[in-house]
Amino acid sequence: MKFRPLCRSDAGPLLEFWNASARFDTLTPDLLAEKIWADEGFDPGMALVCADAGQITGFVLGVMRQNAAGPRGIIKLLAVAGEQRRRGIGSRLLLAVEAELAKRGAETVRVCESPPNYLTPGIDSRYSGAPHFFEKHGYVQVGEACNMTVDLEDRLFAGGDKERALQAQGIKIRRATADDRAAVTQFLESHWPPWRNEVIASLLNKPPSLYLALDGSEVLAFSAYDANNRGAGWFGPMGTAPAARRRGIGQLLLFRCLADMAAQGHRYATIPWVDPVGFYKQCAGAAVTRIFHRYEKVVKP
Repeated sequence: MKFRPLCRSDAGPLLEFWNASARFDTLTPDLLAEKIWADEGFDPGMALVCADAGQITGFVLGVMRQNAAGPRGIIKLLAVAGEQRRRGIGSRLLLAVEAELAKRGAETVRVCESPPNYLTPGIDSRYSGAPHFFEKHGYVQVGEACNMTVDLEDRLFAGGDKERALQAQGIKIRRATADDRAAVTQFLESHWPPWRNEVIASLLNKPPSLYLALDGSEVLAFSAYDANNRGAGWFGPMGTAPAARRRGIGQLLLFRCLADMAAQGHRYATIPWVDPVGFYKQCAGAAVTRIFHRYEKVVKP
């Protein structure tokens, strides 16, 4: 049994291993590359595999993130092959990456929640052994998160009279263009700085998977899709400036994105890491489909 850094040549075997080990979070080759090597925080020193007789039996990926509270470490991905569990592989991988995160300045470590490039906002409750594993290693549950799903089939997502009423007030809803980048960036810096990279990623898609509500040249609200987990039918993020809320703008922006995803052939849209559950349920018939446990560990008291 050998522990070593991840190599790009591991991509194929790692994909097969991951999809066999993480059945609720399977990846395509493109998504595997997005989650690992395309992450701006990717550090080869925190991507480790365990190999036995040439087969990958364990994998861990750690990343550093900056937030308002300071530098934070993330155990972004961790899995052990089913038949190899209870042999200490997961513990050794976890402890090795925790040590590297601490060296890089992390005072706390979270599990999975690594925006703007993340796969899940925590541990899916259906991975029944995972909470016990992390709790055994000193992690404490700090909350829950959920994903919602919208059925896109046999439903029209059109604004109709609501959109015409806003147009009469001088508010226009349209797809963003490259020329909007400065205005979008300024809007995000004023209201949601942590979402900047994720939203700009949607602006760079062809065509941009970002819609804006504007009053003249002023951005009032936005909604995006394919900003994270591209091609998987993920919606978000979205946001409306406080002064422009309760006017139906958010619903119209949501509908523009859902209509695009339906036209691309997606059967369902995933709304990840949801806070306003009632909004999405009322506006689009979304239902909570996944519950996640969020965990944290203090590594530098």
